Amino acid sequence: MSAPPVGATDPELIGPPPPRVTRDPMALTWLAAVGLSWFGDYAWNVALAWTAAHTLRPVVAGVVLGAEMLPQAVLILVGGVLADRYDPRRLLVAGQLGQAIVLVLGALAWTSGIRGAPVLLAIALCFGVAAGLTIPAGATLIRQLIAGDDLGTVQGWSQISNRASRLVGAPAGGILVAWGGIVLVMLLDAATFVAIAMVLLVVVRPRFRLPRALHERWRDSFADGMSYLRHHDTAMLFVVGLTALNVFVSPVTGLGVALRVSGSGWGAHWLGIADACLAAGAIAGSVVGIRWRPTYAAATAFRMLVLQGVAIAGVGLATRPSLVVAMAVLGFTAGSASVWLSATFIRVIDPSHLGRVSSVTSLGDMILMPLSVPLFGAVAGHTGVLTATAGFGLSMSALCLWFATRRALRTLRV
Repeated sequence: MSAPPVGATDPELIGPPPPRVTRDPMALTWLAAVGLSWFGDYAWNVALAWTAAHTLRPVVAGVVLGAEMLPQAVLILVGGVLADRYDPRRLLVAGQLGQAIVLVLGALAWTSGIRGAPVLLAIALCFGVAAGLTIPAGATLIRQLIAGDDLGTVQGWSQISNRASRLVGAPAGGILVAWGGIVLVMLLDAATFVAIAMVLLVVVRPRFRLPRALHERWRDSFADGMSYLRHHDTAMLFVVGLTALNVFVSPVTGLGVALRVSGSGWGAHWLGIADACLAAGAIAGSVVGIRWRPTYAAATAFRMLVLQGVAIAGVGLATRPSLVVAMAVLGFTAGSASVWLSATFIRVIDPSHLGRVSSVTSLGDMILMPLSVPLFGAVAGHTGVLTATAGFGLSMSALCLWFATRRALRTLRV
């Protein structure tokens, strides 16, 4: 006998219904705080990369820059269990304040003369621990704050905020680390963590009551989450589909564009132009995703991503106009499809299992993405950039077409 379908209903309302998100001071303040935090994170990432590259041996710099991913991957499933057992708001407050304290201690150590790899490595490892334990709580908190009909709007605004924060935060990090050193960027990022923690404490209040996992033993909570995935086709399709997407996209946007620009002798500034086209397309796509709500959002999103696969293949063409068009289309399809998929994912997963299911998706990204980039590089090195982008892009198109035609997603109305 098949399990009952995954529901798409709002959890229990605690007080009066929330206002529309466009007139919701709490939701808007929360989104602004998240955008500020992303700004600090992008500034910190650039400052860390610059400092590691200029003060450490290349192999040590690589270890420092990749150190955050290990504890994050190890602990992300634990974070999913935490998000389904405890108050996600308190988990996020603890994570934000913990990262702020780590940065302040790092700044004090750097100022006192304790510098180099040990300090940078300690910060990266602590950040990885905090991220692994709290990332799933972000999805469950959104489910506590936002009504189901507004999830698409909030996810769209969130993606636009992320893109805008990257466009501003990354250059700001480079300017600030060159002007005031890494300590200045540490303190800036720490201030953004404190700001979002204060918003969580003072402004944010849950509006929907999420069922909590009541198992006495943690391993029972984890096993229950895995059982939920095994017995609910829609949830499993979402997890596999969302995890698979970045396997095809990230290697092309991260490495494929650089190989095409370098191999064609166009000059480094074309990397910036390509990235700007991607960002502009993603912002435009997110706006479309907010304003247009297809009835069958998941199937429509996967059909949109069939076109994205074609754009990925087009990145390998050796002309500047094709690169511009391909990156703009890639960004547009990613922006619109991500709004629909992320909102539908949050709404259709049982609120009592949202943290654990989202943690599995995050773990898939953490494991598969680092493997897919070297694979793309190997294919490009042996066969050429166009062959590699075409292989990855058309494989993605075929996979997304398969997902779009699954009955569990094709008939899913949210």
